[in-house]
Order: sequence, then structure tokens, then C-alpha cells
Amino acid sequence: MWQRRINHFLSLVFSVLFITFSVSGLVSAETTIDLSQWENGGSTVDKFHFIDDPSYQLTIDDVVSLADWQRPEKGVVNRGFSTIPTWISFRLSNPESVSKKIIVEYVEPSAETIDFYSRLKGGDGTFSHQRFVYTQPTDTRPVSFYRPAFSVDVPPNSEVEVYYRLFQGSDFPMHKFDSMRIWEESDFYHSTHVELSLLVILLCVEIAMGLSTLLAYFATKDRLYLYYTAFAFSAASLFAAFSGLWSYLIASQHYELWMVVLQINICQLVAILFVRHFLNVPGHLPRVDKVMLAVVAVVAVGVVLNLFGKPYLSRIIIDFTAIGAFFLIPLGIYAHKKKVPHALLFSGSWVFFAIGMALASARLRGYIADSAFAEWLIYFGGLIEVILLTTVMILRFRHMQREKQRIEEKHWKYLENAAHVLEERVKEQTKQLYEAKALAEKEARTDLLTGLPNRRSFFEGAQQFIERAKRNTSPSVHLLMIDIDHFKKVNDTHSHACGDAVLRHVGKVLNQSLRKTDLLSRLGGEEFAVIMENTPEEAAQSMTERLLSAVEDSDIEFEDQFIRVTISVGMATWHPTQNLDQLLQSADHALYQAKREGRNRVVYAPKESEVPLA
Repeated sequence: MWQRRINHFLSLVFSVLFITFSVSGLVSAETTIDLSQWENGGSTVDKFHFIDDPSYQLTIDDVVSLADWQRPEKGVVNRGFSTIPTWISFRLSNPESVSKKIIVEYVEPSAETIDFYSRLKGGDGTFSHQRFVYTQPTDTRPVSFYRPAFSVDVPPNSEVEVYYRLFQGSDFPMHKFDSMRIWEESDFYHSTHVELSLLVILLCVEIAMGLSTLLAYFATKDRLYLYYTAFAFSAASLFAAFSGLWSYLIASQHYELWMVVLQINICQLVAILFVRHFLNVPGHLPRVDKVMLAVVAVVAVGVVLNLFGKPYLSRIIIDFTAIGAFFLIPLGIYAHKKKVPHALLFSGSWVFFAIGMALASARLRGYIADSAFAEWLIYFGGLIEVILLTTVMILRFRHMQREKQRIEEKHWKYLENAAHVLEERVKEQTKQLYEAKALAEKEARTDLLTGLPNRRSFFEGAQQFIERAKRNTSPSVHLLMIDIDHFKKVNDTHSHACGDAVLRHVGKVLNQSLRKTDLLSRLGGEEFAVIMENTPEEAAQSMTERLLSAVEDSDIEFEDQFIRVTISVGMATWHPTQNLDQLLQSADHALYQAKREGRNRVVYAPKESEVPLA
């Protein structure tokens, strides 16, 4: 009987031991990753076990000896927000005969610290330690990459134990991914180079969108384009922060998580201001506009809190105000009904952004499986939104241009009609001005008493005679200086009115006796001058004698009286060595000689008296 009880007890012990070792082997199998069958870049998903460290004190030696490891829920790779460090463990098995260089990559860039430990199973027990610190320069990272990554060598036909301590940070709760992606080193760098190129291209596209609308602002001075430029640049900045490019390429020496929160704050602010202006919310929905302004004020408070060391409170504000992004879709539809240009296309673009944001939030909270596709949803959603919004802004620019063109055409038609009326008035006034100008010029060059060219006209015309004569091979220019004899006596005897009549009469007689090509002018007082060209000296002298006779033989009737006057003439012939002043002086001397010799006669200036040019 006792022997039967002993046998039963031994059987029970062996059963317990069998079950214990079987379960232990199962757990070990469930956390072992066979690298020979592993798909490159695949997530560990739930092939690990973990233990939380609320004491913040556990070391690698402590956790190796612990037995109360937990298994994650099947398919769950994100356990929500936490500020508590978590230890995670799995094994890398290499059943092949060649060594493998493995890269273990964390799926998010936003972890404050990750301490990564690895050792060969069955070895001397010493762990290799690699440390990632988010705020330290990127060149201190174990693997040069924009997300945390660690290098592990797995010898042939062996297993490597992996333990890592994941700490999201103590400033505020962050989403915690417990999974890692496993790569062979060559595939890792090939894939990440492609990914980095795509990320940089997306970033450049968003920046280019902002620059294009900035140019539109300079062309139109419309503040809406300035708001959108700020939104596009802030969205590009936020994209760089979420993807890890900001800390990896731009601020590679120092970058902190509160800076990401600040970038979200700024993006929210400019997005609300842009939407408010684009949809003309103040004009169509003043109450909604007050709510939007209140949200702007709350987000501004979040910026201040963040800058004063309270990023967690700022993060809470972001989470609550982000819900309002979904209400912008019906707001855009309402604005479309109010005939706001391109408001419907705006709503469509915002749908993409809202979907991308919702799916990204679901991924961060573990509601959907972590994958490269899910990770890129927010990027592509934001990119599509920026492209569509930029298209909207370009269409708005074209709409403004067409509206401007329509207004200009209307304005031009009005101006054309006004210009036609004005043109007729201008033509009439111009005609009057020309007539007045011609009259003024004529009066400026005409002696008002006799109607003959005045002294100014004579000197200008005489100079032209001289210039033409200089170009002639056989020049013949003659100048006559004429003076009415005893003209002062006529004025004193018969009055100045009679003197004016005598001047008019003498001018008329002289003009009738000369050729049309000759220039007759009244120089002033009782003095006249004649200049003629292309006339032989003998013919000029004969014409001068006829002038003398014509005046002498004519009677002047004034107030029933007949008055007869005579003239004295001095004639000089131009010589190529003379200028006009010298020619005038020669003719004037001859005139004075005629007066001294008794008047009513012609005196010809002798050639030997000509004065040469100085």
C-alpha cells in the first residue's frame, strides 16, 4: 500500500515536471525567431515576452533572473501610452551554417531611451550593450538611422538572446510599441535608403508647394496665400518630425520631444487661420468664427505651456483640439453652398487628411496592426491633402486672375467709351490749340501794323539765305536796307495815325513790287529790309530802282488828303567771306550815305568796303 502511494506520488511529480518543461519549451519556442524562415523587415508582433518596471530600478542582471514574464495579447504590438519602462525579450535563431549580420529596428523614432542587450545562448553570459538616446547627436546612435536600430551578429547554428529596455520618457505619456523589425543588414540598408529617398522627396514636394503659394502671395498680395504658405511649411516641418528626418538630418545634434509638440501647435494654429480665411468663416458663420478664434487662443496657450516646460498639458490640448479637424469637412460643404470658390475641393482634400490622421491615431493606440503601410498612411494622407490644397490655391489664383481680367475688360470698355468722348473733346481742343498756336507764332513773327514779317522773322530767314548761298557754287544774295524819308515830319505834321497809314502803304507797295521768293520785313519804325537770292547784281539793282520809283509814284490818301513819300535805299551784295552782321553793316552804311546825299535814291555798297570774316 505504501509502495503504491509512493509510485503514485512519483508519477505526479514526473507529470508536473513534464508539463513544466513542456510549457517552458513552448514559451521558449514562441519567443524564438528562426532567421532562416524570417521575412526581412517583418515585425516581431507577439513573438516576445515582456515585463514592466514601475520601480525604474531593474538591471539586465535582474531581469534575466525573473520568472514572471508576461505574454502579449495575440496581435497586439502597442499597449497605449505609458511612462513606465518595459523590458522585452526574444531570441534570434540561426540554424544555417553561415553567420548572419542582423539589424533590429524599433518601429517608431520617438523613444527617449532604448538599452539593447544581446548575448550568445550558452556562452560566457556577458551581454553586449548598445544604447539609443533620442536627445543625443545622431552620430552617437548604434546604427546611423532616423529610427532606433541595433546591430546583432548571430553565428551559424546558434541562438542569441535579446533583451531591451524601452523607455518612452517621463515628460508625458507616449505610445509604446513593444515590437521590433528584424532585418538582414544588406536588406536593411537597401530598404532604408529607398525609404529615406521617398521621405526626402515627399518633404521637398511639400516645401515646393509652400514656395509656389509664397510666389502667388507676392504676385497677388492676398493674405490667404501667406496663411497657406505658413501651413504648408509647418506641415512639412511636422512631417519631418514624425518621420524622424528632423532629428536625423536637420537638428542632428540636439532634438527633444517637446519640439515635436511645438511643431504640432504651430501647424494647428496656421491651419485654423488658413481655413478661417479660405472659407470666409467670419462672413458666413460669425458664431463658428468665434469658436475658431477661441480654439486659436487655446492652442496659443498650449504653445506657452510647452515653452514653459509643460509639454504634457500642451499635448492634452492638442489631442482635444485635433477633434475639430473633422468638423472642417461639413464646414467646407456649407461654404460651398455659400458660393465660396473651390470650397468643395477643400472639403475633399481635408477628408484625406482626416482619414490619414484617424488611421495613424489608430495605429499609435494599437487598434490596427503595425506595418509599413499603416506607418505611411499619415504621410501620404498629409501629402495628398497638401497637393490638393495647393491645387485649390492655384485654382483660386486662376479664378482671381480671370475675375481680374473680367473687371479689367469691363473697365476697359468703360474707358474706351469715355476715351472716345474725351478723344472728340481733345481733338476739338487740340484743333483750337493748334489754331491759337499758329496764330501766336504768326503774331510772334509778323509786324502787326503792316502784316509783313517782323525783325525776328527777317533775321531767321536772312540767315537761311546765307546758309544756302554758302552751298551754291555761284552765290548771289543781295540785301536792301530801306528807310522812309522824313517820316518824323509826317508824324509831326499829320499825326501818328497818318504815319501808320504811310507805313502800311509803303509796305504794300514794296511787297507788290517784289518776287514771292524775296523776303521783305519791317525791322522797326520806318525801316524795312529786303533780301533776295539767285539774282544777278544788275537785275537786283534794276529791281531796287523800281522799288524807289514805285513808292515815289504812289499817293497815300488819308482823311481826304493825298500824301506822297519817298524812300532811301542802301544795297549790299553778299560776299562768301561775310556773315549776316557784316552784310547788314554794309547795306546800312550805304543807306546812311543815300540819306546824306539827299534821300530818294539808291546807294550801292562798294565791293572794296566788304568786311572779311574775323
